[in-house]
Amino acid sequence: MTDSSGGDAISQLIARLESYSQSDGAFASTVDVVQDDPEWPRDIATRRQAAAQLSEELMALQSIYTDEALHLLRIAPPGASPNPTGSSAATAATAAATADPQDWLPGSRVTLALSTEIEPHLASPSAADPEPVPIRIAITLPAFYPHSSKPPQLQLLSRYIAGFGVDHSLFGEILRAFYHQKESNDSRGGAADLGASDWIGGSMSQGVNWSTGEVILFEGIEWVKEKVSDWWIEREQSRLTNANDRGLDSRRNDAAAEDAGQATHDEDVTAFDADEPPKTSASRRSSKGQIIQADPISDRKSVFVGYAARIRHPDEVPEVLSQILSDRRVAKAAHPTINAWVCQTNDGVIHRDCDDDGESAAGGRLAHLLSLLEVNNVIVVVTRWFGGIHLGADRFKLINRAARDALELAGMVAGPLNPSPDGGKADTKGGKAGRRA
Repeated sequence: MTDSSGGDAISQLIARLESYSQSDGAFASTVDVVQDDPEWPRDIATRRQAAAQLSEELMALQSIYTDEALHLLRIAPPGASPNPTGSSAATAATAAATADPQDWLPGSRVTLALSTEIEPHLASPSAADPEPVPIRIAITLPAFYPHSSKPPQLQLLSRYIAGFGVDHSLFGEILRAFYHQKESNDSRGGAADLGASDWIGGSMSQGVNWSTGEVILFEGIEWVKEKVSDWWIEREQSRLTNANDRGLDSRRNDAAAEDAGQATHDEDVTAFDADEPPKTSASRRSSKGQIIQADPISDRKSVFVGYAARIRHPDEVPEVLSQILSDRRVAKAAHPTINAWVCQTNDGVIHRDCDDDGESAAGGRLAHLLSLLEVNNVIVVVTRWFGGIHLGADRFKLINRAARDALELAGMVAGPLNPSPDGGKADTKGGKAGRRA
């Protein structure tokens, strides 16, 4: 989730780190409280050096990825017990507010979020390379990194990468991005003499080698981008191969747009079985529902179709996307599943995410639309068939219009297409009717 104050928060954190690196000052009393933490550097000079190195590294990341890309998610106070693996970043990522950089004290653990892009290149000469695909990464820094006893930890926050749901294998590999040598090993032996059991985290063939005192975030981030890109390419090439095996034309051209434009109103509603619990957790159930499909919108040979469905848990999102992608016409689209969703689970936590599916910034705009409409427990998906003529910024208006049409047909927002007698909505906080984009 993007916060416009993220860049300012990082700059304030940098200033605070620099202040500590130059003098204990107001930090002295805090350092004395937990100065015997076994994971802390023993001498104050090393602690100051760690703060100076981190401040310089954060400035470098801002320069490389832009100020707006880096956000401050969480600051854990000195001595606080760490959360279970991955839970800290995942919980912080669902919060709307940026952490207060003034909460940082020597010994704090910091969690950052980086919004960046991958640029995958398909091996097949007949397949056009996609537009850059956005991803989001959490970066958790242990106390006094880089002079810490453990390396930082990276976590993939994106649930979907251009239409493909992130699996546990990729998630786990990224968690183990950094590997380092066990302290008990004889340092006289070279790296080639060490076995797999001599390393913590990843391995010499999988990951980035980290040693205490070394700044390593840029190398780790770029390794994650390469890993995610390879993962996406493998699945996209498999999808294209399967499409060709079924006799589908993998070229996304005007014929696909014309085929989509011939969809009849009888196909407006596509049912999916939401009575069965999500396969990933038998204790969670989605509500009985349907995927509502709006009429196609055509503009300069491009066609846009919106879909909307009710969801009760994030685990239902892949089910909805899979059902939509099962339509052969959707499978041929340039951008099959541009989507955004929001839902509140039984524990009261609000989950939300979006996916551009290759249409840069489109998913974020759909997420903004859901926020403006104040809807909940909803997923909205838009399929775009590209007709060969670039639409510029108009495409975003058409994407939002297709999404709004689907939400109205589903009775989730008020509007001329809402079939409800009273034009009411479910799962909203005071409806907002609006004009077409």
